[in-house]
Amino acid sequence: MIRAIFIAVLLSPPVAAVAADPPRRLAHYTHQRWTEEGEAPAPVLAMAQGRDGFLWLATGEGLFRFDGISFEPIVAEDGDERHDLPTALLVARNGDVWTSFGRSRRFAVYRGGKLRVLSTPPAPDRVAALAEGKDGTIWALTAKFDAELLQLRNGQWRLFDADQGLPRDDALSLLVAIDGTVWISLCNSVVRLRPGGERFETVRMTPRANGMLSQDPEGRIWLSEKAGSYPLTGPGGRGSPPPLRSPYHTDDSLIRGAPMFDRSGNLWIAMRYRGVQRLAVAAATGSPSSGRPVARVESFRGRDGLSSDVTTQVLEDLEGNIWIGTEKGLDKFRPATLRSEPELTDPAAFGDKLMTASDGSVYIGQARTVYRVPPGGDPEPILRDVREPQSLCEAPDGAIWIAFATRIAIWKRDRPLRTFARPDTDSIVYDCAFDRRGDYWISAAAGGLLRYRRGQWAAMVEPPGAGRPQPMTMVRDAQGRLVVQWTDRKLTWIDQAARAVAPLDVGAGEATALTLYPTSDGDLFAAGAFGLSRFRLGRVETIWADQTSPYSRISGMVRTPEGDTWIAYPRTLARIGPQDLERAFAAKAFPPAGLSLGFGDGLSSRPHSHTQRSLVQGGDGRLWVATETGVLWMDSKRIARTHRPPGVAIKSLTGNDRLHRDPGFLKLRAATSNVEIDYAVLNFADPKQVSVRYRLEGFDEAWIDPGPRRQAFYTNLGPGKYRFRVIAANNEGVWNRTGAAVEFEIPPTFLQSRGFLALCLGLAFVLLWLLYRLRVAQIGQRLRVGLEARLGERERIARELHDTLLQSVQGLVLRFQSVANKMPPGDQSRDLLESALKRADDVIVDGRNRVRDLRIAESPSDLRAVLEEAVATAGFDPPIAVRIVSDGAPRAVHPLVSAEIGRIAGEALFNIARHAKARAVKIAISFAGHQLSVRIRDDGVGIPEAVMATGHKLGHFGLVGMRERAQRIGGVLTIESQAGAGTEVAVKLPARLAFADKTPGGWRLSSLLRRFRSASVV
Repeated sequence: MIRAIFIAVLLSPPVAAVAADPPRRLAHYTHQRWTEEGEAPAPVLAMAQGRDGFLWLATGEGLFRFDGISFEPIVAEDGDERHDLPTALLVARNGDVWTSFGRSRRFAVYRGGKLRVLSTPPAPDRVAALAEGKDGTIWALTAKFDAELLQLRNGQWRLFDADQGLPRDDALSLLVAIDGTVWISLCNSVVRLRPGGERFETVRMTPRANGMLSQDPEGRIWLSEKAGSYPLTGPGGRGSPPPLRSPYHTDDSLIRGAPMFDRSGNLWIAMRYRGVQRLAVAAATGSPSSGRPVARVESFRGRDGLSSDVTTQVLEDLEGNIWIGTEKGLDKFRPATLRSEPELTDPAAFGDKLMTASDGSVYIGQARTVYRVPPGGDPEPILRDVREPQSLCEAPDGAIWIAFATRIAIWKRDRPLRTFARPDTDSIVYDCAFDRRGDYWISAAAGGLLRYRRGQWAAMVEPPGAGRPQPMTMVRDAQGRLVVQWTDRKLTWIDQAARAVAPLDVGAGEATALTLYPTSDGDLFAAGAFGLSRFRLGRVETIWADQTSPYSRISGMVRTPEGDTWIAYPRTLARIGPQDLERAFAAKAFPPAGLSLGFGDGLSSRPHSHTQRSLVQGGDGRLWVATETGVLWMDSKRIARTHRPPGVAIKSLTGNDRLHRDPGFLKLRAATSNVEIDYAVLNFADPKQVSVRYRLEGFDEAWIDPGPRRQAFYTNLGPGKYRFRVIAANNEGVWNRTGAAVEFEIPPTFLQSRGFLALCLGLAFVLLWLLYRLRVAQIGQRLRVGLEARLGERERIARELHDTLLQSVQGLVLRFQSVANKMPPGDQSRDLLESALKRADDVIVDGRNRVRDLRIAESPSDLRAVLEEAVATAGFDPPIAVRIVSDGAPRAVHPLVSAEIGRIAGEALFNIARHAKARAVKIAISFAGHQLSVRIRDDGVGIPEAVMATGHKLGHFGLVGMRERAQRIGGVLTIESQAGAGTEVAVKLPARLAFADKTPGGWRLSSLLRRFRSASVV
């Protein structure tokens, strides 16, 4: 390994930083890669992170942005640049994303969801780098051999070249310092342009050094070249650097991408053909020979898992992840909370055996080696070339008893003491423990429960057989009792001869080996796929797991001195606070974990599926996890956390196949019913461990958990305004409650508009009105048919009376008259007969009058004339003034109607003449378009209240008859009277029944009715 010696200022970070974070090696980073085989764009030429958190990539396939899950291509909106490739990338402080295209050499800016090509002139050559000045100026360095630098100011590019002090040399890197100074490294020199300056000044000549610039966390400008890496300035980019001792020696042909300092002060260098190197300056140690600080130099290459040895650029994002762009894709390194040790990568077939000793040491039994890890130390092998240790226990004297397939080994004080044979060598030892007397117990699959005392083995229960349970996990509790789990779902507490049994409810699953964890306060926890049970003072409480999830099995548990409970699941390590745990037992359901550690935190492999004790804690506070590929450790007090809520962004909204990227407010096309919303949770630590909730306000009643999906689909949306919100939490449980939102409006089509609704309501009203008119016309037609039938029947009766009865009576009278004429004058009989004949003439006259009354059709249709006749026959004594007035154009009234109104008027006038004591009477006729009304009003004494209340006078039927006549012609009779103020009698009936002539509308309705006449006539 190449070693590098740095100057003391670089290798002496602040003491607080060293104390806060112990030395971290490259192996203590999680690594993840995306390659072109996995649809990642390649090669990656430039990288930058946007203000919203997206990772922007300039690649050989175009411009992309990455949210940790998917690569989204971004193409120019116009021009030939849609198919051109970007060569440089910059995210400005205002959020604009700048790029330049290789073929056209034009500049483009991504803003407001669109990548637009600028109208400014193209660059004179391909742009190799972009940077932003302190004042917002954009700088562009071209790839031309004679260095050229472009400055964008007031929408125009200004060119800096040899006339402004730039050497005629090949420019390699561009950097803008925190004070605004522009630095450029060339093959043979380093130059700078101070803020406000007009000419470049040479800082250092570096003949054929091919140096690349970088800036450390304190603002020093560094140069990495073939002579090494060293600072050019003091902190803040000002002053002279400290005296140079021995820079890091490297080959200039290896440096390709710009070196980069991360926030911890480590220097990362992208090598041309040898992957990436990391110089961990925070881990500097003294050199044995010189006493000078030495930097740890580590490399990571394709053989270690890097996507390619050909690397281009290094970038640190806002979360502290390190990104490497390569020829074949993209790699990410993240400081891991769970750290691996190179020695602990040979796991046992049924899981590594972990045990914490009384001195705080952690013992680890792997496939061929047993290790001891002292508090604060590294793993030390104590037994080598062994085969699959099956259990580890500590004796009261501090010796470690290790069960193997055929023997028991005892190790104490850094050396093995002795070994001795064990029985039932065909079975596996599940667990072991020492009782309060110091006897050694093992639980064996075939041998059952065995005890070793004074060199002798004894079976403590009948060996397992058909129908008999076998022991599995065994621990010693705080009272010194042995607790044994049995396959018949029971726990047994053994204290010498005393035994207590408790049922163990593990649900419907198989009774496999469970995790038993005794606490110092006397509680006992039992955990497995069913969940977590707590035995306390003879009572048991259970938190049930989600049985639908295959990832709910608990294989390890630890309670820290602070009271937190750590649980090992197949994919995560979860931390539950003491209060949350108590609430969980009360609710019988697991709460959301206060902290969940997964792949992005270094859990590169799952906790081993065959071990029942995959998690222990050492005396130094470190947690050790047995996984499928080895043992990891973590310091629960130094968890790599960002404490940053995840970024949330609405990537696009698609309405009826029309894409809108980065939407804010959208007015979609009318009739848009299908909407797809793509969103991103910008948490690169572990994107699959985030929690997401979204809601379409006004549509979704509650927040929706989409799981790993990053899309929301809505169909059959009606017109209106909508607001879509999405919130998220990272794996640390930190929520971004503000989240992201997009508002959109779907205009209504004509068929969905209020105007169309009003039109429909109007048409419905018209239809209902027509139906009403049709019904009214139907009823009127029925009444008219009934009236015509009555009229025809009256005329038939009148004809019969006239043609038969009256004719016959008339003939009979003539015969009797003939007889009377033959009788002598003065004869008494003749006088009697003459008198009878006179009476018969009166009867004939009256009969003719009745026949005339029956023949209504011949009656006059002039209502005024009918009423005048009624006034004439009323018999007012003394005579009073009767005035008849009419309103509207007079119309011919149906004969039957005029006759009935005449009789109603006659009855009213009769009552006025007999009872009202009136001085004047007014009769008003109204010929309206929709009705006929007749009002008869007098100024008499009025009708008594008792008569008005009952509707008629006892024994009199005048008023009753008037109402019946009005009803018979389809009208309504009203009578209003006040004592001393007179009486008004009014009769009203519809025009369609009253008048003999027809209106055009009435004619149409009547014509329609005549089509259904057979069904309409009652």
